[in-house]
Amino acid sequence: MNNNFSKKYLIISPSWLGDLIMAQSLFITLKQQEPDCQIDIYAPQYTFPILDRMPQLTNKIVNPFMHGSFNLKERFAEGKKLRNYHYDCVIVLPNSFKSALIGLFAKIPLRRGFKGESRYFVINDMRSNKHDFPKMVERYVSLAYSTSKVKTAKDLPIFNYPSLETKPLSKELISRLRLDISRKILILGCGANYGPTKLWPTEFFAQVSSWWISKGGSVVALGSKKDAETASRIQKDVDKSYQSYFFNIAGQTSLVEALDIIGQAKCAVCNDSGLMHTVAAADKPQICIFASTSTQYTPPLSNKAICLESTVKCHPCFKKTCRYNTYECLKQIRPEQVIEKLETIVLG
Repeated sequence: MNNNFSKKYLIISPSWLGDLIMAQSLFITLKQQEPDCQIDIYAPQYTFPILDRMPQLTNKIVNPFMHGSFNLKERFAEGKKLRNYHYDCVIVLPNSFKSALIGLFAKIPLRRGFKGESRYFVINDMRSNKHDFPKMVERYVSLAYSTSKVKTAKDLPIFNYPSLETKPLSKELISRLRLDISRKILILGCGANYGPTKLWPTEFFAQVSSWWISKGGSVVALGSKKDAETASRIQKDVDKSYQSYFFNIAGQTSLVEALDIIGQAKCAVCNDSGLMHTVAAADKPQICIFASTSTQYTPPLSNKAICLESTVKCHPCFKKTCRYNTYECLKQIRPEQVIEKLETIVLG
């Protein structure tokens, strides 16, 4: 450990990729306030390649706990190991009680976070006014400040959006994925781990893909292994004469390989997902689909993003499945609307 830092922070990371990317705005803010501070992060190991693209972070520490697991004895052991780091402050980004225990067991004197699951004694710098910070990124950035300086989102100084460096694609990666990067690439973020209410219909993605390819482009579907079947359904619905320009590589890339492929793209069409936030942080234009969720809470942090948001009466419900089993919020956003917005990006 480097002992030449003015203050040592430990960040307890969220589990979701999109939330983690939004948290970079907090890291940037801490560094702007205290350029010599040390920021370490306690995060799932799968996120480390993306964290390597965040220069504000000093050390990455593996959070070994599966989502939902408690394991009090193991958490105590983890916290005890961290005592040797002598952190001044822990910032707990998840809302759960168990996520706050590490800072307590590590005996970190200042333990900061928003009110969550009855964690009054484990968080000693408790923020109880989430409603004063409508956007998740505002909540995160507010934790860089004392409550005397920032009481509501209106008090927040202007802050930087997340920014992830992209690198040129290697010949090996292009060959392995059999990509064609000679045409303008449209990225599809057709998945979402949250649930079906975030999944724009595959036939709509196919219609947009066919249009894009007809204009001389190629389409690359990114995502996890769970999204590969969705991408396959899209490809089957693409006009047969265009299918050779549709590349389904969902589940075949690491997070940073996906990031670098995004860096080569012209633009993207994404569900509200971690991939949407990745595209935003890579500073690429995109059309974002918001059906059950709201741009008032987790919008893409980018001036180049265009959001299409449902206007049905039950929006936003924030449910994982549709209570009416109609998914009208998704169907209301038509592929013609997306194509119209894509045209403004291409022509612009």
